[in-house]
Amino acid sequence: MKKTFLIIALCGFLGACAGVNQANLDWIPIGPEFPAKTAAEVEIFTDRAQITRPYGNLGLLRIKNLNPDRDSLKRGVQRGRKFVAAKGGDALFLGQYNSAEDGAPNPKVTLIIYALKYGDNLTDADLKAMQDFEVEGALNSSVGF
Repeated sequence: MKKTFLIIALCGFLGACAGVNQANLDWIPIGPEFPAKTAAEVEIFTDRAQITRPYGNLGLLRIKNLNPDRDSLKRGVQRGRKFVAAKGGDALFLGQYNSAEDGAPNPKVTLIIYALKYGDNLTDADLKAMQDFEVEGALNSSVGF
């Protein structure tokens, strides 16, 4: 009985930790998902001028409530890179919002990440998937979804 209780308590604790870990993520899909890549394959850009290839947006990822120290932000960027890779993105465009700019007493940072898919290496099926997603999004927004 003690062993069963211990296992249930441990599962509950691990589930709570996983929930907290995902609680600060917001994903807003703007395009379809593609086959996953490795995080190392995802390029990171911080200025639009760095992006030299045609691209489409797969979605917007926000990672909220990060501490404004270098290590926390670096972990957040790596987490975003893995997330974009899982969606099949080729690159990410990185921005941030720091609540210190608004005078917050305990400032936090929100990473704002656009997942990008290069358009110059898409198959006809990939292009159709992106066009279909765009049409579905327009239809959904016009009826109030």
